[in-house]
Amino acid sequence: MYTKKFKTNFKCSGCSSRVGDFFKNEPRIKSWEADLASNDKILTVNFEEITEMEIVQIIKKAGYVATVIKS
Repeated sequence: MYTKKFKTNFKCSGCSSRVGDFFKNEPRIKSWEADLASNDKILTVNFEEITEMEIVQIIKKAGYVATVIKS
């Protein structure tokens, strides 16, 4: 399993909940958590066999913007 962090434009828990609805339909995404207290609204995603860009596209389909945080 892999873990990656994304900077998002989430504003509230409703935003992360909406993205979560999209993630629930993607079995390769195992879990996720949004840190809404951080300035960058960091979304941490645990996944298998899916690319970072595919995750960004799912977030985009939900109506939000995300960029990969390089470690």
